[in-house]
Amino acid sequence: MLNWTATHSYADKDWEKICDYCGCVFRVKNQLQDGHNEPEEYYCPECNKEFKIRACITPQVTLISKRTDGKKNKYNNKA
Repeated sequence: MLNWTATHSYADKDWEKICDYCGCVFRVKNQLQDGHNEPEEYYCPECNKEFKIRACITPQVTLISKRTDGKKNKYNNKA
C-alpha cells in the first residue's frame, strides 16, 4: 500500500495587498511546501494586473474593496 503523506510540511500565508495600478485591496492566500515552491502567478481581481510569488500551488485571491482609480480598463500585462 502506498503512503501519500507529504514528507515536507505545508505552510499557509495570508495577507492583504493593495494593487499599485488600480488601488483595489485584496487578500492573497499562499501555500508553501519545502522543496516544492515554484514561481506562480496571481492577478488583481479588478484590473487583472499580474503578480508573481513562489508557492507550491496558484495563490487564491479574494477581493476586499474595489479599485479606487475611477477607471474600468484592464492592466496590459504584455507591455
